[in-house]
Amino acid sequence: TMGFSEDEEPEMVSTSEAKLAEKESVAPATERAAASVEPKAMLAAASAAAIPYLDKAADLVEKASPYCLMAFEKGKALLVKLEPYKLDVWGPALFGLLLVFFGGRFLSTVAAVEAVRMMGFHRLWDHVQKLHINYQNGLIAARKDGDAGAEGKPQDKGKMLLVMLKSVNPEQVAEALHVVYEYLIAIVATLRFKFAAAVTLGSSIGEMFHQGVDHMVHPMLERAVPREYHKWIAPATKVACRVVAVSLALLLQRVVSAFHSSIRGAYIFVISAQKAAVKLGYLRAVILEEDSPGFSVAVAGVAGLGFLNQVVYGFGLPFPFYILFFPVYVVEWLLSTFIGIV
Repeated sequence: TMGFSEDEEPEMVSTSEAKLAEKESVAPATERAAASVEPKAMLAAASAAAIPYLDKAADLVEKASPYCLMAFEKGKALLVKLEPYKLDVWGPALFGLLLVFFGGRFLSTVAAVEAVRMMGFHRLWDHVQKLHINYQNGLIAARKDGDAGAEGKPQDKGKMLLVMLKSVNPEQVAEALHVVYEYLIAIVATLRFKFAAAVTLGSSIGEMFHQGVDHMVHPMLERAVPREYHKWIAPATKVACRVVAVSLALLLQRVVSAFHSSIRGAYIFVISAQKAAVKLGYLRAVILEEDSPGFSVAVAGVAGLGFLNQVVYGFGLPFPFYILFFPVYVVEWLLSTFIGIV
């Protein structure tokens, strides 16, 4: 058996311990290096995977932005042209008059406007302007970056979007998007609630209506329908009663909406028309105060005239108003479609 002297044994033990300590010190360093490399690799892979989606998003923004900017600029130019007509003074009164005579036709649009009004129109407009300013700043930065690149080569849309993201104020954009999202949720909730309330009310009325109709209609249908189809009589009458009741509920909802828009529009018109007349010098002071009986009579008269006009035209628009209000028809269709898909 091989032996070690007393002096050799401690020296070999100390050498083994040093090697072991060296290995233990190297292992954490290697793990830390691997751990630092792994997030970078994951980030690079995620960036590479996101580039096609960023390209699509940038392409969509690039295609839609000219039309949005054109509409925005056209609106500003139209307001400048209408300045001699004091639209800022007469505008609220004109809007109230339109509600009085045509509000019932645009059920969803009026409900959406009311939801925005209750939350504050100016707050929404301020944040939309912030989004517009940040978009313009990002677009300028992206164009400068494209001009500084290689000439004759199309600018990479994903890179363009990343440059825009670096050039905007993220806090302003995040806050503005959050506010816009709040308003969208309020509009959707208002429209869905009105629609759901009408459908629920119509279904309930249809159930009650079916109980009385079934006793009269069922015997007649049994005599008219072959025996093998008698099992369909009860479900068919129940569905028919519900369809009729829901249709009536939706019609009544339009009647209620028309009545509400007439009163609301008359209230806005009487107040705004007096204020406009005072500003333009036609009146020295407001004649009908809001708490006076004359004010209530004027509002009731204008609202009654407008509601009667809507009933006569079947809650539609006479020629040529349906041509002039074509953009509002588009908004109404979009809102009605939005209710169905949300």
